[in-house]
Amino acid sequence: MRKVLVIMMMLATVMTVSAQKKWGYTLGFGGELKSGNVNTTIFNTNAGVERNDSILSFDANASYVYGLKDGEKFEDNFTGNLKFDLFQYDRWSPFVSFSYNRNLFKGYNFRLTGLAGAKYRIFWNPNCDYSLSAAYVFEYTDYIEQDVLRAQVSRLSVRFKMRHKLNDYVSLKHTTFYTPSFYDFTGDWAVNSTTSLSTKLSSHMSLDLNFTYEYHSLVPVNVKKQDIITSATLKMKF
Repeated sequence: MRKVLVIMMMLATVMTVSAQKKWGYTLGFGGELKSGNVNTTIFNTNAGVERNDSILSFDANASYVYGLKDGEKFEDNFTGNLKFDLFQYDRWSPFVSFSYNRNLFKGYNFRLTGLAGAKYRIFWNPNCDYSLSAAYVFEYTDYIEQDVLRAQVSRLSVRFKMRHKLNDYVSLKHTTFYTPSFYDFTGDWAVNSTTSLSTKLSSHMSLDLNFTYEYHSLVPVNVKKQDIITSATLKMKF
């Protein structure tokens, strides 16, 4: 995990020097507290840096989620992402991305993912942007219980993404990934869908309400196939 963070920071530093005015930075904090029959505490934080350019765009972000339920830890998840887009504002644009995920409560120590594909913009204007993308994915997972599932998997990724600005203060975003395995197209597949409603509070601050649905057809023993996550995050952008 430390190596991934160091690489992300080095890349961000090098590219920032070359194009200061094209960069944006975000920092977010959120969580949930419940008391009564079930006492839960969930804390989430995320940070990101992006470079917007008509030729080459860059996005690096990291997030951490920690949760306690009746005094026992039930969530401890770190995710880091790195993505490069070429000609992102054209009708067609190729991209590559890499991600690292650590989540012991889903049955694995870490998961590394590499992805290469192309995006097709269906429709866009200053207030909305709709796109489809397809990509080849190589996935390596270090499972806690060895030889339970295939560690290395090649997948197809199909993604639908939309952004719609409802007014000057509220924006709606949605992304859905469908990722079947080339080894077992119908038996090993996953769906990840996130819908976000972002409300602008000031020129540098917004409140994001997020709903995420995740489903994996093949999971380790004693791990649920389905996850539903609702969160609120106060985000600052510079």
